[in-house]
Amino acid sequence: MILSGLTYIIIALFILLWAYASIPKFRNIRYFKEVMESQAIPKWMAQLLTWLLPITELSIIGLLIFEKTRLIGMYATLIMMLAFTVYVGGIMFHVYNKYPCPCGGLFTRIGWRKHFKLNLILSALALIGVLLLEYRLK
Repeated sequence: MILSGLTYIIIALFILLWAYASIPKFRNIRYFKEVMESQAIPKWMAQLLTWLLPITELSIIGLLIFEKTRLIGMYATLIMMLAFTVYVGGIMFHVYNKYPCPCGGLFTRIGWRKHFKLNLILSALALIGVLLLEYRLK
């Protein structure tokens, strides 16, 4: 029972996170495109990610909502969180030639170090969510 409740809390948290991340991108796609072009990625990739990221984030919400696809959604969440964590880690440790702005919602106010720590925590929660869902299926 406790594991089940924790699983639903983690799922709800990530549904809210992906909604918080994706909806503003769609509402102001031109601004998001500018933000993507300021990142430490090739310009062609910025063009692609301008649409791919918010579509993926909304798709993950759909996967997390339905019982049959929830585990896939949690794996997708884990992959996305790990990718974002690696990217932010690269910024923190000056791996890239370009030092992009943290141009998104809450992250404009917390800075890269706290952003990295938050991503580590969210990645760990996503892993816990995957493990709990896998355990439930056995």
